[in-house]
Amino acid sequence: MRHQTLGRTVAPVVVSATLALGGCATAPATQDLCSNAKNLTTAVEEMRALKPDGTKVTALTAKVDAALAKLDQFQAVTEGRFDSAVSTLRANLDAFRQTLAAASNEAFTAAAPQLTSSLKDVSSAYAALNESLTTQCPTG
Repeated sequence: MRHQTLGRTVAPVVVSATLALGGCATAPATQDLCSNAKNLTTAVEEMRALKPDGTKVTALTAKVDAALAKLDQFQAVTEGRFDSAVSTLRANLDAFRQTLAAASNEAFTAAAPQLTSSLKDVSSAYAALNESLTTQCPTG
């Protein structure tokens, strides 16, 4: 009789603990997603803060590389949820990087309109990804 009472008491406790611990598993994943999204935001904002001009081609290239690295880290924790937006942003960052590589300081004036256009594409792609993230990582 004592064994039956113990069994009835332990079973609900084990089920409750399993549910509570199972619920905790989603919180760190969301935190990783939001933490990586914040890091990506910082990298993209730092890149966009450097306006394309001939003296900053090397600095801009470094910022694009940093944004691509943060995008890789972000994509690693997204579980495929934002693949389309991530792919678009990656393509735009790659295109911007290629435009920067083609723009030497001597030819910068000729490349400036293309750089500006490419940077706008990056901004648009980032905005689309950021909008998708608002439900997962609300600000405030």
